[in-house]
Amino acid sequence: MPAESTTLLPAHRLTLRSQLGDLALLWPWVEALAGKYSVPAETTFAIHLCLEEAVSNVIRHGYRGLPNHTLTVGCASPAERALEFTVEDQAPPFDPLADSDLAEVPAASSIDELRPGGRGVRLLRTFAGALAYERTEGGNRLTIGFELPK
Repeated sequence: MPAESTTLLPAHRLTLRSQLGDLALLWPWVEALAGKYSVPAETTFAIHLCLEEAVSNVIRHGYRGLPNHTLTVGCASPAERALEFTVEDQAPPFDPLADSDLAEVPAASSIDELRPGGRGVRLLRTFAGALAYERTEGGNRLTIGFELPK
């Protein structure tokens, strides 16, 4: 969904610090937006899951866990019954949707063999209706879209 077609309201923006503890601020923010837009529980869960994955990746990998950085999460409604979330940061360039980053992660044969990493984009593709990435001046923007049931 192109950024030009959306209207972003100031109250629909959340600024987070580059620390994992700030992930706790996502849930009440998503819940408030879900109430405003009458988002069903299943879609609210998908939104939260995708945003938590994207934001935690920025903090862990983009900012490498270093404090004193910020990132923003915005919400817009580009069309009736659609929500679009943007995660913007000032981390080094990283396109999570690039084909080279979607290599298959081998399946673990047991929980002991399960290792983190490589599953986040697959999770986003499963739960989001649309994904887009763009490099911005000095940062990254990941857009995650959701269609709302009528």
